[in-house]
Amino acid sequence: MVDQRTLATKKKRRWNTEMWYGYGFIFPTMTAFLVFSLIPTIGVIVLSFFNWNMINKPTFLGLDNYMFMFSNSEFWHSLWVTLKYVLYSQVSKIIFALIIALALNQKVPGSKLFRIPIIMPWIVMPIAVGIVWKWILSPSTGLLNYYLVKIGVPTITWFSPDNVLQSIALVDVWQYFGFTTVLFLIGLQGISPMYYEAANIDGANGWRSFFHITLPLLRPTFLFIFVTAVIGSFQVFDIVYATTQGGPGALSKVYYYMIYEKGFQQLQMGYASALSVFLFGVLFITTLLQMHFFKDNQ
Repeated sequence: MVDQRTLATKKKRRWNTEMWYGYGFIFPTMTAFLVFSLIPTIGVIVLSFFNWNMINKPTFLGLDNYMFMFSNSEFWHSLWVTLKYVLYSQVSKIIFALIIALALNQKVPGSKLFRIPIIMPWIVMPIAVGIVWKWILSPSTGLLNYYLVKIGVPTITWFSPDNVLQSIALVDVWQYFGFTTVLFLIGLQGISPMYYEAANIDGANGWRSFFHITLPLLRPTFLFIFVTAVIGSFQVFDIVYATTQGGPGALSKVYYYMIYEKGFQQLQMGYASALSVFLFGVLFITTLLQMHFFKDNQ
């Protein structure tokens, strides 16, 4: 018989070998996380307590940056602009994507061919999307106004004070509605057909089935889409930078663009760090809410 102690030693040696292999596999990921995520995050939090213009030596200010932030009207204005942008972009995106997902979920010949084209805008760089759409929405030489005039619609000044946020939201919807559609489609395909069969037996029509079966069972998908979309919308920068750069005036100066402006144009890195820490806190709380709601729906 094989000595039990020898078997235990071999098992322990093999386990140690596998453990070190595991550490080796996660080492690149953990290193990247530390270098590009954790250490910069800690650095930003520390820097938020200082005054630094990237030239002179940092000066400790304590909570002055945060006190100035909450008393600054520009901060509240950019936060309000961002909230309005989130409302314009996400509500229309979710409604539009849900309609497209419901259509693609039908057993219609050729419907699967549309799934790849609608996801294509999502993989394009946002800065490139912003540049192209700035030309498309140009009031004088834009492609969209050209075709609107052709069908008898007056020229629209897309980036005017009354339309600027809606126009930026339009670009966001165009780029990301395909990804949202795919998420809805996955959620729809996860609903068992037996629920609809039972509803048909009970005499429920399509609308009643939609409101009493589809929407309730899509609740986890709605929560995931809403929370991730809000997080992404609070971080919008590329489209604003490529189209309006916060203008006209400051009507499209979203929160992330203000951080860029304070940090890299006005060299107020300490204040920009405080703004970033506040944004991190908002997104962190939003993520916790997401985890809470998902837990309730399990």
